[in-house]
Amino acid sequence: MSSADRLAVVYATDENLAVRASGDFAFLCPTWQKLAWGNDGVLAASSPWVLRSASVNLSGAGVGPGHVALLSKPTTTFKGSGELFAVDAVAGDTMTLRRLGLDSGAGQPPSPAADLSGVEFLVTTLAPQIEEASFDLNQRLSIDPLVPGRTPGDLRDLRDLRQACVLTVLTRRYAAEVRGSQGDFALKLAETKQELGEILARLQLRWGPGATAEKTSTWLSTRIVR
Repeated sequence: MSSADRLAVVYATDENLAVRASGDFAFLCPTWQKLAWGNDGVLAASSPWVLRSASVNLSGAGVGPGHVALLSKPTTTFKGSGELFAVDAVAGDTMTLRRLGLDSGAGQPPSPAADLSGVEFLVTTLAPQIEEASFDLNQRLSIDPLVPGRTPGDLRDLRDLRQACVLTVLTRRYAAEVRGSQGDFALKLAETKQELGEILARLQLRWGPGATAEKTSTWLSTRIVR
């Protein structure tokens, strides 16, 4: 898909998906949707949230705020399958990290008290799936970036729409990865499908800064009642 065809506004980020999917995020991201990888990351004690890589131009690779980075080595610091962090900012070969769903600087930083080198990092994305889910929601709810009064910017509150986008992506990814009717992913597929149905059933869009019940639309009725 060319950049001209992609939506300018989508309703979720990789971070939103990682918060909801937890440890499944890294498995649900297709390997061919890799933005950046390296094993020369450095976290300095003086700036423990900032990872620098001499070999990877992170901003040039398209890494940006809202993406998710998996830090997996050294294993003495990042146990098991590693730790996920949200990308807060990117500049050249550095990216500032933060804990998923938290404000900048909140929680324990990835770096210990001393400098840490040889950090293996991976940034993958579900951006194509997020864009597709956002397009689908636009179509179903008559949201149109080209129609005044019906653009994403005219919506007062995007929280339910964000949840619907997240659950749509997760449902599709679990469905693509599940094998058979048993197992962890099969159970999660059933759960996300049910939750998505509940979200869509109650989803109510409010239009304009002074939105009232007279300026709302729902999944079942996409016309504005005046």
